[in-house]
Amino acid sequence: MEPEGVLKLKGYIPNFSIWDDTINIYAIKFHEKYNIYPNILLASDDTYRKIDLYAQMHPDRLVTADGVENILTSKISYEGISEFVAEDYVLDCCFDFDLTLGNFTLIFDEAPEFDGEPVPEAEDETDNKGKVYRFGKAA
Repeated sequence: MEPEGVLKLKGYIPNFSIWDDTINIYAIKFHEKYNIYPNILLASDDTYRKIDLYAQMHPDRLVTADGVENILTSKISYEGISEFVAEDYVLDCCFDFDLTLGNFTLIFDEAPEFDGEPVPEAEDETDNKGKVYRFGKAA
């Protein structure tokens, strides 16, 4: 039984060269089914590694969390994406180690707790480790 306020839709990425389009299509299906956009993307470490590989082919769309700099102009090293940003929604990227390569789950959780994940520490300019980049979906 799902906790109250949590909606899910499973998806699969058959071709990683269009991974962002695939996730967007499923987000639209999610919206059509539930009348709300998802706010969490669950995938395995292997899936995120492959997504990161293809995301780097579009460096102009990999921007820092504040949206000011992209991967080419920022001094922050790239450790992977933390969010997938589209016109109508933002997906927080979270892990589900039980999913296999290419499989993902979109979730809407009105009160996500992120149990078991470390709480990010306050960043300073000397310590920029972690996933701080957002991938912006092209129109």
